[in-house]
Amino acid sequence: MAMVGLFWVSEDAVHLGAPPGESAPGVRLAAEGLDAVGCGSGTWKWAELSSVTVVGAPVRATPGRQLSMTLDVVLGAMGLGGPEGPAEMTVRVQASDGVAELLVHSAAAGAYTPREIELSLQVLDRFVAGTLSPAVLSAWGHAHGAGKTPRPAEREALLQQWVQS
Repeated sequence: MAMVGLFWVSEDAVHLGAPPGESAPGVRLAAEGLDAVGCGSGTWKWAELSSVTVVGAPVRATPGRQLSMTLDVVLGAMGLGGPEGPAEMTVRVQASDGVAELLVHSAAAGAYTPREIELSLQVLDRFVAGTLSPAVLSAWGHAHGAGKTPRPAEREALLQQWVQS
């Protein structure tokens, strides 16, 4: 499994945010469309959607904020407080039958770069427009092996490639 922008690519699926767990919700992306898993019900074909956006993705902050986040992680590891768990994000699905808001968890260990978020949203726009398929991300995952999340610059380059393909 690997994270590329807002996407989590595993051997058998592509997710928006972290993959769902036993009690954690998720959104699975497939060539046919988008499925809500454990975060409300819903299955949409790409042709039924006018937009898919993500609100609340954690963004890499200024150095001072980064220090604060690092301190939270260290204190949490020591059992002295810190973050409760992964950041929650909202996937807003605009379909012909209305708007649905789906809760997902961030797959980023800390936060995404602003460029990763921007490019990920452009990739989602291409899925909705029918000019790109999540199958491209799955093919990348199979070709590059699961379990290896690229560094931020590499993730941004991959996303840029998918936006322009």
